[in-house]
Amino acid sequence: MADKVHLHPKLERQLTAMKGLANAPSIAASRAEKVIEAMIKGRASQASGLFRARSDARVKNSWKYDLGSGYRLICIRTNQSIYVMHLGDHESCDAWLKNNSKKQPRNTEINMTTFTIQDNPKPSDFQTVRSPDQKSDFDDQYLTPIPQQCLRKVFCGLVAG
Repeated sequence: MADKVHLHPKLERQLTAMKGLANAPSIAASRAEKVIEAMIKGRASQASGLFRARSDARVKNSWKYDLGSGYRLICIRTNQSIYVMHLGDHESCDAWLKNNSKKQPRNTEINMTTFTIQDNPKPSDFQTVRSPDQKSDFDDQYLTPIPQQCLRKVFCGLVAG
């Protein structure tokens, strides 16, 4: 289970540069910040919005987040850490993956900004969803169980006698 998030210094510069631009780059930068914030808080990446994460075979244990409008965020996950490595448009991310395909980019001498994951729930995978046995507060507050008699009237064709 990962317990640290490391941000590459180039990523921080890329975030700052993209925030200064208009429209799609600034939106992608804010979405990337949401994904990174979700990682630091120990939540699943999907808790920060509708971002698809896919693994990429060129760099071992790498994940690409689709931030919309052709922008991507590249992360590398190990057992102990998540390394947030690159942010950019599709072409720059493709070039980054191609350049680092035979290397282990997380094993560099560069000092990365490190965050300790605050709330580390049991499942902390990129594709984690809520398990069906967990109930939300909404279910407890507003939904009451439907009596068997009502269900039998509504579904009378399925239940014999």
